[in-house]
Amino acid sequence: MNIVYLCIITLFAGLTPSGQAKIDKLLNMASNYQQVEKTIMLLMQPNKVITRIPCISPLQAEDLRHIPVSSAYGQRLHPILNEYKHHSGVDLPGILGERVYATADGTVAEVGENKVIGKFVKLTHAYGFTTVYGHLSQIKVTDNGTVHIGQVIGLVGNTGRSTGPHLHYGVKKNGKEQNPLPYCYLYLHWLKMLNCEGKNSATLDHASSARSLPSVSSQCADLSPRSSYTRHQESPRFRLCELQYIPQAAYS
Repeated sequence: MNIVYLCIITLFAGLTPSGQAKIDKLLNMASNYQQVEKTIMLLMQPNKVITRIPCISPLQAEDLRHIPVSSAYGQRLHPILNEYKHHSGVDLPGILGERVYATADGTVAEVGENKVIGKFVKLTHAYGFTTVYGHLSQIKVTDNGTVHIGQVIGLVGNTGRSTGPHLHYGVKKNGKEQNPLPYCYLYLHWLKMLNCEGKNSATLDHASSARSLPSVSSQCADLSPRSSYTRHQESPRFRLCELQYIPQAAYS
């Protein structure tokens, strides 16, 4: 409890008949203050919030400002059934065996296989979010395991009802389907909000060690954990600090 509130409570205690009511009100304010203090602490360390919700692409891309999509969310002509059906996620083209990354910190809710999306991983995240990753060739996590943003959870495949190697990616909020694509850009928008995007174009490499992903501090922290799969030799990597974005060459 804030010392200021304690002092005020002491002053009110013996002054008027309504002192008790005022004390109760101030105690409630003190309780609310503690909640506000927690909120302020989160706002001072926004990376602790952003990494808990889907905010990056589950696949690498040449330029994560323009993520390639082979089939969008919503109504579409099904490539196999040849009829218009609702598509619950987005299909991202990939290479067989390419790494698939968790798009937020979370827990493995389910791993399995079915006739539609083949081998899949379902993750639960904070604030009511869930994500699903389908058509995998391999699954790299187990039920109830903890995952971190950028962690490899599987490999791109062609399992289930599929015409070629790709990733089906779905996002839900409190059980309601969302268009996953905007969430793939959320981290970039977050950097812009912090005025961390520099003059150079940015490409975000994903985490092989996700714990080190975002860290807002007085010193810049490396935000582009490495992957063994390289699509091109040089790409800016994110380094984030409170005031600036520093591009640096980097896939390795």
